[in-house]
Amino acid sequence: MVEQKNLQELRDSLSIKPDNAGLKHTINRKGTFLPFTTRGTERPKFRKGFEGVLGEFTRNISSNHLKEKLNLEDLIINVSKVVDVSEEDKPFFEQILRLFLQDKKGNIKVFHPHVFQYLPFNEGPEMKGEQEIAKFLSDVLIEADKEFGKMFEKNSSDDLVAKLVLHQLAGVEKTDAKIKYSSKLPYISKMFKEDFLFLAQHEDYFKSHYEIFLSYYYFLYITQLTLKISQKGKGKLDSNNEVFYTNRKSYGYGYQMIKEAARTLLIDINSLEHLNFLMGTDDSQSYSELQLTYERLPSEEKEVLLGLLSQWIVEYRFHLSLPAHTLPENLTYEDLVAKLYSSIEEAYEKPTMQGPRNRYSLSIEEIGKKFFLKTRGSLGYMLNVSQDLLLLLTALSLKKERKSLKQVFLDLELRGIYLDRYSREEIVKLYDKLNLLDKKSDSGDAQYVKPIL
Repeated sequence: MVEQKNLQELRDSLSIKPDNAGLKHTINRKGTFLPFTTRGTERPKFRKGFEGVLGEFTRNISSNHLKEKLNLEDLIINVSKVVDVSEEDKPFFEQILRLFLQDKKGNIKVFHPHVFQYLPFNEGPEMKGEQEIAKFLSDVLIEADKEFGKMFEKNSSDDLVAKLVLHQLAGVEKTDAKIKYSSKLPYISKMFKEDFLFLAQHEDYFKSHYEIFLSYYYFLYITQLTLKISQKGKGKLDSNNEVFYTNRKSYGYGYQMIKEAARTLLIDINSLEHLNFLMGTDDSQSYSELQLTYERLPSEEKEVLLGLLSQWIVEYRFHLSLPAHTLPENLTYEDLVAKLYSSIEEAYEKPTMQGPRNRYSLSIEEIGKKFFLKTRGSLGYMLNVSQDLLLLLTALSLKKERKSLKQVFLDLELRGIYLDRYSREEIVKLYDKLNLLDKKSDSGDAQYVKPIL
């Protein structure tokens, strides 16, 4: 509901003191859109991959938390205690367990889906950033659906050693968590769930591809939402913006386009935060959703909102020591939203504000550099799809069906991968090389791709 107290709540959230100039730009109170931070120390760099996020995401959707970090040596000792092994043979048995449980880096091997819950965070301040990303992903992609936690239960195993270890695994406890983020791109959430359920049916493939699967959907969601937010009210929340991968066309219509949109992301996030406060929402509405909410308001509430917006723009400029503006009385909602945005943009052009503005959107580049970007000489970073990711997304597109080549490329586009003609030709050659093509003729429409899984 639009009322005068909304403005006071906004002032309080920004730590505004009566009669004193100055405010603290606080976000994620009324508008929780992205899990990014302006603190460089907390921003995950993914030096060890996506495992920290993966472990917490798995615990979140299983309604668990990790009470204590798993100690592999303690686990090995506990397993050996319940097995009738002579003292003479015990060192050999424990070495067998060590080979079974430990990878080359000394981390636990994921021999069963339940073990994903024991993957730890990275050490240091980045842990907080990983925790936030995992919370974000479990909220927007799973949306509290309890079905997905069942995949990671401590089910029995046909492998005797795995069965012994699973029985001794402890350290996760049940917990209840409130939803913080709501999905702004429900079509991505729906597709993720469908792909997740299918992938989990193929346990070995799932265990080896879970990390790239989740990290890709994270990259897809944050880049698509960034593009849509930058389009203000024109951003469509029910389908993908075209983003091209691999070839040189991906420069102008690929990562450069994302990077350009990300330049003003923090300004948009602040603008949306203020608008959601003034509008009195409780579901983190985007520009287009706020526009629709405004249009549905009774005429009296519309007048109140326009007055609050005008008053807030004047106040905001005062608190940021920006030149005073006298706003005409006949400004529309769209006019005032544009004025608010330009005022926040003006504030962030100050030298002291450049750092937070630039650091906020670096979260996109960090995950991109790890998995989805390659440097191409003077062009800098460009979007890149690895063979492993391409085959994973192809497998998810096909599921158990044989599909026409044309349909496969459409399904890849639904998953955010747009390709020019040259790139498509290269992918057809790869499919052919891997014996995935079922050729009916030389015509593209008559070629079919066989299921991978």
